[in-house]
Amino acid sequence: MKNHLLIVATAGLVLILVACDGGGKSEPPATPTFDSAQQDDTRVPPSTDPEIVLPTIVSAMNAAGSWRVEAQLMVEDVTDDGEQSLVTNISAARSGPGENIVVTQSAATTGSISGSTSAENRIVDGTRYRRDPNSGEWTVSDAGDAAPGLTIDADVVGQIEVSTATVTITELDGERVFHVTGTIPDVDAAEVVEVFVGVDDNLVRKILLTGRAPGSNFGGLLAISERLLPQTVEAHYLEYGRPILVHIPPDIAKDGLAETQTYLSTINPFSMDIPGDMSQSTRTELIGDRFNGAGGEVLFIIEEYLDDETVYVGELAGKTPDVETYARRFEIDLKKSAAYDVVSNEAFTTDSGLAARILRFSESDGAVQWSHLSYFHGDDLGFGATYGAFSARYEEIEDSILEAFRTFVILE
Repeated sequence: MKNHLLIVATAGLVLILVACDGGGKSEPPATPTFDSAQQDDTRVPPSTDPEIVLPTIVSAMNAAGSWRVEAQLMVEDVTDDGEQSLVTNISAARSGPGENIVVTQSAATTGSISGSTSAENRIVDGTRYRRDPNSGEWTVSDAGDAAPGLTIDADVVGQIEVSTATVTITELDGERVFHVTGTIPDVDAAEVVEVFVGVDDNLVRKILLTGRAPGSNFGGLLAISERLLPQTVEAHYLEYGRPILVHIPPDIAKDGLAETQTYLSTINPFSMDIPGDMSQSTRTELIGDRFNGAGGEVLFIIEEYLDDETVYVGELAGKTPDVETYARRFEIDLKKSAAYDVVSNEAFTTDSGLAARILRFSESDGAVQWSHLSYFHGDDLGFGATYGAFSARYEEIEDSILEAFRTFVILE
């Protein structure tokens, strides 16, 4: 039986990236860091022999251990009966073998009919957690026997047919890379495989898959027929070796009656209590959330993995990233916009003793008020939580906003 890159559950478009038969779980790397992958003794000189290059890539990826993936799946189907298309944006992170989170957002058109949906799936300790795209409720199932994913785990590299593979050396975004082309036997979704891999570290930069999949794979967004539909996947790999911890969804056992609920980052060590009556919007990004309150207030949460050489520019160029410079960066961005007036930028200490900053700003001549908690963790991880409401409502909830900010903690 042939397997496909994407399996879609019947209730909405839930995209789960899977591998073909025969894949097994890799052993966790001894030292899951980017440096260890660079220094791995298995690295080879720029050979173009697939029998040497492919195993070396697999070894380097195992050593890296964790990474993020940004991908896009596209279906373009044109026949005499009409046209239909699908674009699915995929944001994912892998903390290690068998531990990942995948967030998808899809838009489809069939003739004159359009539709869209989103989904979120997590695998933690052999358990799969899936958020229903309609109700927002989580379902739980066993994922203990799940095979490594072709793209999320980059398992495609280990399944390429070596005898038909070719390897050349080219450039990608100004970097020397191996360009591996080949196929995976008996996998319709991977009839043509291209993998771009750094020559210096043997880590995957990009994977392109071209193949076909049945219309039933796409949760009713596309017309179902006996034909396999043409599809392509382009996946980019980022942030190798960064500490990533995929969490169990915090509201998995929520009873809906609590005065507070817990915000828990999907992959970072951040947590904060927020009012229990705030409802979470549909997640369309891996990092970041929006919650809507009963009185019209809104809470935005964003997390950033920063490269200070590219995001610290102008006044902040050359500055050491810390809580003050990170908050100042946000303040500068606000002042560049004509929509906001910055009221204050002050030091703030959480109940757990974390040194943070609170920025207060307004818009529409003071009609809308905002409070922003800014925190910087380690060398490159930023957190921001922003409450906003019309002035009358803001005055009612200001104390509870600060109370929520005080609960912000770093998970050990």
